[in-house]
Amino acid sequence: MREWVGYVVSILLLVLPAFAQSGSTASGSIRVDVFTKGTNGEPAVVLGAQMVLRGPLTRETESDAQGAFAIDGLPRGAYEIEANAPGLYVALAMEVGTSSTVPVEMNVAAVTSTTSPQLTRLKAMDCAFSRKVHHA
Repeated sequence: MREWVGYVVSILLLVLPAFAQSGSTASGSIRVDVFTKGTNGEPAVVLGAQMVLRGPLTRETESDAQGAFAIDGLPRGAYEIEANAPGLYVALAMEVGTSSTVPVEMNVAAVTSTTSPQLTRLKAMDCAFSRKVHHA
């Protein structure tokens, strides 16, 4: 009998930590509504914004026709959302619980460079043209 109790206790000691770990990985979901301010100051939906969600898991997606995206089955925890659309950008941190809905306002992206490859080519073409005109 004593031996049998020892087996049961050993099994419980092996199985209980697995149950405790599975409880801590409960899944959550996130829904993000992406918008920007229109010319009239009213919210305007942002279609096709490229979204990256970083946290315990990383997911990439694109906002739909309603300017939203949803991801289910996420581990709870801290995440960072980054969204890019032509001329617009936003990054923010959030906590995912069982179900989270986040309104995300995209703003005009900061200018990181005043030179583009097209502008560089145009300047090179202009210099070449100027040399031909002056030397001809």
